Amino acid sequence: MRTWTSLAVLAAAVLLAPATVDADPGPQLQNQVFRARDMVMPSLVHIEPILEVFRMGERGNIAVTGSGVIFSADGYVLTNNHVVENATRVTCTLSDQREIAADLIGRDPLTDLAVLKLRDTTPPDGWPHAVLGDSNALQVGEYVMAMGSPLGLSRSLSVGVISSLDRFIPASQMPSGSPTGLYNTWIQTDAAINPGNSGGPLVSLEGKVIGINARAIPVFGENIGFAIPVSLAREVARDLIATGEVQRSWVGVHWQSTENLAGFFNLGDRDHQGAVVGSITHGSPAEEAGLEAGDVVLEYDGEPVNVLFEEQIPALEKRIASTPVGHQVPLRVLRRGHEQQITMTTQRRAKTEGGQKDHPEWGFTVREVTQEMATSLNLAGAGGVMLTGVKPGSFAAEAGLRPGDLVLSLDDIEIEDLAHWSQAAQEAVEQASSRLLLTVKRGPVRYFVVLKPIYTQPTARQAPASSRKNS
Repeated sequence: MRTWTSLAVLAAAVLLAPATVDADPGPQLQNQVFRARDMVMPSLVHIEPILEVFRMGERGNIAVTGSGVIFSADGYVLTNNHVVENATRVTCTLSDQREIAADLIGRDPLTDLAVLKLRDTTPPDGWPHAVLGDSNALQVGEYVMAMGSPLGLSRSLSVGVISSLDRFIPASQMPSGSPTGLYNTWIQTDAAINPGNSGGPLVSLEGKVIGINARAIPVFGENIGFAIPVSLAREVARDLIATGEVQRSWVGVHWQSTENLAGFFNLGDRDHQGAVVGSITHGSPAEEAGLEAGDVVLEYDGEPVNVLFEEQIPALEKRIASTPVGHQVPLRVLRRGHEQQITMTTQRRAKTEGGQKDHPEWGFTVREVTQEMATSLNLAGAGGVMLTGVKPGSFAAEAGLRPGDLVLSLDDIEIEDLAHWSQAAQEAVEQASSRLLLTVKRGPVRYFVVLKPIYTQPTARQAPASSRKNS
């Protein structure tokens, strides 16, 4: 009886089983990985820049490692801005082990992208280069490969999937605190991205570059890496090659989404919810046009605005940035329940990075105050220079100066910018001034600081020993 019962169960299982069984996808996926690898790996570049750094009140050099990808037959290389920022020289190691010097064509801090150009003569058949794909066609769950030099280990490859395509990360949450990601959401992947992978390609199984690896957040979790969409990288690279910079418009508004605010701003059941004006930079085009905090911008230059969620803010920022500089933009604005028309004229966005200078005679380093810094630090203007480091035991340390101090004047000279400061400081050193009065702003409070340097015969500066890190 047990035999017949067992046979009946077996027969039922056979009848209920699928008529066909899918073939094992493993070999097919493996072959796709091999094919994509072979298409992109020859264009992979290991980058070793020597960077000029300002630390603890001194200027020095540091060797770092990063990654890049050749994307044109004439030898242009895409990488991250933070890999080559302040580089005094750059060496690229190709897949065939050749070491070739590279020139920095241009950097774009706001997208964390940069373009290099290989110095050697272009081979007859051109440099091996990867094809830039279409990041707008990606899907969550799609297999991708992250290539680069994690922890300095060149020609490395890891495989994962796309975890998200619209990840929004505020600048305040970036590991470096830098304002990258203003014009894009991030591609999130669980393919391993580690320090040193920065600037390397994120590759589809079709063997096309669909992103530039940029960030990993190992402190908060594992298998969470971020890449810049190649659609943005292509645009930035084009501008950097053409002019060495990316020119953008600016209006001086900090935007907020309308999520959870629709009821408070009388948005009702509108098709597009607009974007909330959170704050306005003093002296900006938005202030001059009469925009106010709490306004809801419903239309920008005749097109609807819909920022219901914060991940939609970068698209609006990019739209504004792409507006021609000096263009008069009509806005439809909702203010306290009533619609009105406002015209705003865009300005060219000022540079986001300031130059730096060291003062070994006094023992500190300073940085130019840019418009970006003035806005983030809530300063009245962009005058003065900011102390970035104080050397322990120096005259500056003895005087009580601190990193973050804003120097407004030197003796009776008001400091307008870094160039003005450099001239005044040079004259003080040449005159061997033994008493210098600095007017310093520390937070909301002003201080008067007396610097008492003692000058000795100049000696050849000893460059500090170079250190190495992965970028």
